Order: sequence, then structure tokens, then C-alpha cells
Amino acid sequence: MRKQSRPNPPLVLEANAAKWNAQWVAKKRANPAASFDWYQFEGRSVREYLVPDLRNMNQGHCSFCDWFPLEVSSNEPIEHFRPKSREEFLEQAFEWRNLYYCCELCNTSKREQWRDELLAPDSDDYLFDKYFEFDFTTGEIKPNAYANPTDQIRALATIELFGLNKNSRPKYRQLALRNWSRTTDPVLDDFPFRDFIDLGNLTA
Repeated sequence: MRKQSRPNPPLVLEANAAKWNAQWVAKKRANPAASFDWYQFEGRSVREYLVPDLRNMNQGHCSFCDWFPLEVSSNEPIEHFRPKSREEFLEQAFEWRNLYYCCELCNTSKREQWRDELLAPDSDDYLFDKYFEFDFTTGEIKPNAYANPTDQIRALATIELFGLNKNSRPKYRQLALRNWSRTTDPVLDDFPFRDFIDLGNLTA
């Protein structure tokens, strides 16, 4: 999970988020079984306005596992970090800081789960090395063994909820590193799992 810097919200969201949040809260409280849909604005889904800026925030990579490219391998889900269907977070369904560009595997692994310990890649105090380390013999991501207990708990919660070691991801991290090493003049942003490649080069 690479450190990210969040841009300013799209103007359409800045102007309408409060209204859309209120509409979603009213809908969900009137019918707890109601499902979430992106509203329409000027003939287009609000989602269409948001994806480009969210995609650019992490150079087209998944905000959590760093898979790439999402346009080819998924429908580019938008992840609601704080789940949009949980009562305590209903008012954040259209909150810019709650939205992330995400792959299908991370999105379907987390679903509507929540833990207060979860790490956000654009938090001011987030640094990969503070929380995580890689096992290069297996390709797994693990809590940093030298981190304090609280930070280790946060790392483990993030690994578990986003399924960062599931669905052959460790194997694909190792494959990405091998592909990088075999490519002439490679560009890091063109590869998935950039932190694994970066640190793998240092330990090789």
C-alpha cells in the first residue's frame, strides 16, 4: 500500500456532496435494505466524474494492493473506505476523503466490513515501512516486526480486510519483480506491486 496524496475534490462533488449524502441517509433509514447507486448529474453517473481523479491519485494502481492496470482487469470499483451502508458512516457515502480507486479483489474482500484500526494510504502519518514488511521468500506482506504493537495490529487488520495475501497475490508479487528485472529500461509505474519491486531490488 503506497503512500498517496489526495487532490482537491472534483467540483461536482464539492458542490453536491452534502445534498447527495443527505439523500442517501434518508433513503437508507427509510428502507434499511436499500442498495446504493451513484446518482446522476447532467446525464452522467456521478461515478464517471470521480474515477479519473481517483485513478490519477495512485497512477492507475489499486489504492490498497497496488494491482495494475485496473482498466483491463476490472470495472474500476470505487471503494468506500468507511462502509457506505453502515449506520455510523451513512453520511460519508459521497465524502471525497472516503473514496478510493480500488481493484475488484480488494473491494470484494473488504465489502462492508470495518475496523477502526484500518490504515488509509493518504493519511498524513502513513508510511509503508512504519507498518509493513515483505517476506521475499513467499511474496507475502506482513506487519513490520519492529513496529510497536498498536501499529502491528493496524497493519494486520488492513492485510486481513483487503485480502492482501489472498488470491495468489504473493505469487504475483514475485512475478512482477521477475518481470521488472527482465525488462530493459522499465518504468516502475507500469508494473503492479511497486513497493515489492522497490524493496526487492534493494534486497537482491
